[in-house]
Amino acid sequence: MGTVNTIIHEHLHFRAHAGCRDSFPLLTGTEELKERFEREGQDFLDRINTCDETWVHHFTPESKRASKLWKHADSPPPPKKFRAIASAVKVMASVFWDKRGVIHVEFLRCGATINSEYYCRVLSDVLTRLRKKRPGLITKGVLFLQDNARAHTAHRTTCTLQQLGWEVLPHPPYNPDLAPSDFHLFGPLKEFLGGQHFSTDDEVKQAVLGWFCRPTNPSMPKLSRH
Repeated sequence: MGTVNTIIHEHLHFRAHAGCRDSFPLLTGTEELKERFEREGQDFLDRINTCDETWVHHFTPESKRASKLWKHADSPPPPKKFRAIASAVKVMASVFWDKRGVIHVEFLRCGATINSEYYCRVLSDVLTRLRKKRPGLITKGVLFLQDNARAHTAHRTTCTLQQLGWEVLPHPPYNPDLAPSDFHLFGPLKEFLGGQHFSTDDEVKQAVLGWFCRPTNPSMPKLSRH
């Protein structure tokens, strides 16, 4: 709500006036999700599956937080570090997950693009994974949360989701508060990859899948390699 108010008042410079409805399309989806949770409780959260994409570089610079060192006031100054930038060579990873863990990871092959045809094929693979890992969820019904990217909202994709029987939850446009992957998934992943160098795409993929599978990683849902 804080983000919404900031956007409305400080960036868009909207003000409420008497006789006008004090509501905006941006709030519609969040209010609907809130009311749904109040009605259905934990079962509503248990049925939600979400997805997101991220670029994984052959070299990801180490974050400032990861490179911090505790030093005494009398310690000599640390050596100056040159600014590092991510390598241009990278792999796109699409991750589908829920509160119990990662369900499916799809890596975009070199030269391909994420369009409706590609996305629908990936959704079919996700369904196969769900039948194996979450058979009870198929019976209850999947609640699918995705952003409003063109491949996600295309007519072909909409028809595929209807055929799968998944209910698509509303996602307000340009709302960073509804991007759980950025906060709970990709951030820790990039910290793990920080400072590592990879020579090939396959090495990157193995590192990503290996991190998802780590049983001692409390912030990352486990992913079966099968």
